[in-house]
Amino acid sequence: MISPELLRHYPFFGLLDDSQLNRIAMLAEERQYQSGAVVFREGKPATALYFLLEGSVDLYYTLGGLKHNVVEKGISVGEINPGEPFGISALIEPHVLTATASVAADSRVIEIDAAALRSLFERDRKLAYLFYHQAAKSAIERLHSTRVQLAAAWV
Repeated sequence: MISPELLRHYPFFGLLDDSQLNRIAMLAEERQYQSGAVVFREGKPATALYFLLEGSVDLYYTLGGLKHNVVEKGISVGEINPGEPFGISALIEPHVLTATASVAADSRVIEIDAAALRSLFERDRKLAYLFYHQAAKSAIERLHSTRVQLAAAWV
């Protein structure tokens, strides 16, 4: 469990009331990752939603059998900055991660249990709406950034 006050500092959680913040905080743990660590890998089950407090996390997509001059771990498609969620696949069926998250600089992260969060959403539809609304905004911003990154990679 983390302090609800920690969540209150970030706009992503700004639409939630005290009761909702408390319930989210009950499902969350703070984690520390060293530079170079992998938080999660593309294709694996999405068991948690993450929120970056400090540091930097890079997202990579693998290219399957395509041959291209990219690093072994995949093509970089974005950087997660403090205040941003990642691992949003934990909220969206089939709950499978669509990217690999690698820590670019020592980081502090909030990890929210995805199954417990989805269960909470079943009991509080308003919370679900507010949370999905914020997650959708983040996903659209990331999609735009990814398109720019992919276009640049193929030049």
